[in-house]
Amino acid sequence: MVLKEYNMIKDIRETPFALKSVLGETKNFDSLKASEYRFKKIFFIGCGSSYYAALYGVWPLLKNDNILAYALPSSELLINFMDIVDEKSLVVGTSRSGKTAETVTALENCKKRGAHTLGFTIEKESKIFDATDETILLDIGEEKSIIMTKSFTSFCFATALFSTILSEKISGKRHKLLEESRELVFLSENLLRGEDKIIPISNRLVAENVERFVFLGSGPSYPIALEGALKIKETSYAATEGLHLLEFRHGPMASVGEKQTLVISCFLGEHNSYLKNFVTEFTGKRADLILITDSKEFGENIIEIPTEYSVECKALLSIIPLQILAYYYAVGKGRDPDRPRNLSRYIPRF
Repeated sequence: MVLKEYNMIKDIRETPFALKSVLGETKNFDSLKASEYRFKKIFFIGCGSSYYAALYGVWPLLKNDNILAYALPSSELLINFMDIVDEKSLVVGTSRSGKTAETVTALENCKKRGAHTLGFTIEKESKIFDATDETILLDIGEEKSIIMTKSFTSFCFATALFSTILSEKISGKRHKLLEESRELVFLSENLLRGEDKIIPISNRLVAENVERFVFLGSGPSYPIALEGALKIKETSYAATEGLHLLEFRHGPMASVGEKQTLVISCFLGEHNSYLKNFVTEFTGKRADLILITDSKEFGENIIEIPTEYSVECKALLSIIPLQILAYYYAVGKGRDPDRPRNLSRYIPRF
């Protein structure tokens, strides 16, 4: 039986083109006033998937001693943290539509407090242009589905590259992500060629009536885990949650034994022993695991990411198989992933 193809999978397949477009825009990043190292505090904000992109994008700045960097939901900055925004602050807001109420209002208020504001969007002539001092328009083509896929990956990539450029100016140290950035288009194309390998995994989950998922990640993989959990929840309405990897052992592990699947983005590196121990522990408990990893030693039920890249690069790539997994799981459940109930492209007020 040939299944109908929805716009969501077509959008996912356009990820390489979107990443190439982002690369073309980065030549302008150095000339931004926001790229000048003169800020004491930097806030990355967004709502939903855009907030998770902010969490990923801020990562290159988090280990710099000379600056305070935060990633917050736009509403949290607006309601609880506006009093620490001042003229020494940079506020970076991300919105696919450029009209998201909380993000636009937060940027407007920060601008009034003297902060420098920078926006990322894919929509021309949207409200975010008026709310910010500078706006980056990512020309990645229309995203036809309500669900964010290629736009999420593009926002992660763009904001992380911006952070990396700024971080290098602060620390003087070269970041590997910049060196790898031109290979991401090719790498994303390779992952998309493996779409047929992910379909049987989704089909198994449908056949086994799995309707509970926990997505786990660490470091730059954590926001990817949150986004993976959101993709399943948005498209199929299954019960999902996203957690830091080892936090699963502190309470949530009581749920092992129920019919659920753990989806883990885990990559080898300096903390390899923690990852190995975790996977071994839950394999021993017969938990159902799906691993997005760069190692074959964890078993057969894996989706493989190339080994020779930074953790940041591998984490970003891992969203592609997670989006594909969510798509085929939703379609297998008989859902329309392009039109999830109760959701619209943006919420104009709050």
